[in-house]
Amino acid sequence: MVGLLVMPLLSGCWDSVELNQRAVVAAIGIDADGESDYEVSLQIIVADEIAGAKARGNTPVVLYQQKGSNLFQVIRKASQKIPRVVSLAHARIVVFGEKLARRGIGDTLDYLERAAEPRLTMKMLVARGETAKNVLASMTAIGRIPANDISGKLEASQRMYAGDYAVSLDDVIRSMSNKGSGPVLTGVEVEGNLEQAHLKANVDSILPEAIVSIKGMGVFQKDRLIQWLDDDQALGLSMVNNKVKSAETALSCGKKGEIIGIETLYSKTHVHSLIEQGKPVFVINLEQTGTIQEAECSIDLKSPEVMYSLQKQWGEETKKVITSTVKEVQRSRSDVLGLGHALEKSHPEQWKKLSPEWNRYFAESTVRVQVTSVLKHTQSRTNPYSKGESN
Repeated sequence: MVGLLVMPLLSGCWDSVELNQRAVVAAIGIDADGESDYEVSLQIIVADEIAGAKARGNTPVVLYQQKGSNLFQVIRKASQKIPRVVSLAHARIVVFGEKLARRGIGDTLDYLERAAEPRLTMKMLVARGETAKNVLASMTAIGRIPANDISGKLEASQRMYAGDYAVSLDDVIRSMSNKGSGPVLTGVEVEGNLEQAHLKANVDSILPEAIVSIKGMGVFQKDRLIQWLDDDQALGLSMVNNKVKSAETALSCGKKGEIIGIETLYSKTHVHSLIEQGKPVFVINLEQTGTIQEAECSIDLKSPEVMYSLQKQWGEETKKVITSTVKEVQRSRSDVLGLGHALEKSHPEQWKKLSPEWNRYFAESTVRVQVTSVLKHTQSRTNPYSKGESN
């Protein structure tokens, strides 16, 4: 009898919303509106266009914009324009406009972390020189949903190029809690004709008028974007932060313009700290293994001496890339390399003294880079065609 009386209290569906009553958000764009307000763009999936049988040939997503003083207000206010209950549970990416990123993204993170629906695994990006609205309004050819296209490009770029890497909401929140530091966020931009980017015709052509591409890493001081790292400097950041899954390096050889192309198969970095004359000194030790993927010059790759020389040259080139990144980041005074964390682990008492002014100490610290390189093989052939040999 008691069980029957308690059973109504165990119901967990009192506030349930059926799937066909939900507006599933694939991506969130957040831009600055004036000095303190926000303009939020919600990229919502049009279910009928994805289902196939009910498709009418329209765009698979629609972008709704709403302005307000805080994210909670904006999301609720969006119900005036959206005929279904907004669902953020499946949002894959959040894009900040660069103007907002330079103003500060800290206040937006409270809602994204506190609310029950958004996932901490959402990828965070900054629209370079652009608004988040324009990025999310761009039609993409591969993948019907633009949010999935951007997320796929981010994952592919990290896996193949290593000049940028994915950063989740959880990564950003944890980085902002570190003294003298801030997060790094991936850059995204629209290349080409921005006026054509949102049109369906943009993906009906073999040569799209506009393409959304991943580009570089944005360095933050606390919650504000302060600079961009591109190309080798962005690669150096990936190396130090152990984000490299595969990468390419071009070494000069022979005549001017001829190169040896090396693919990184393995990369692991250890950062440890020393105290010399009362000041912190950091050693970045990187171990890398690679293979030769291209050889344009006449070179004897069967020779152990030649391979040893290439290993040394590759190591020096990697050292130069990391050193350049360290110097650039030190100028920004934002410890996105995690040197302070290494000092805290090895010398907690020293860290306690220096942490209140870690921005300054980080910028002035001596950093030494050591690289150990190993070339394992030369793929399907040994010597290049330019040597006149068949294998």
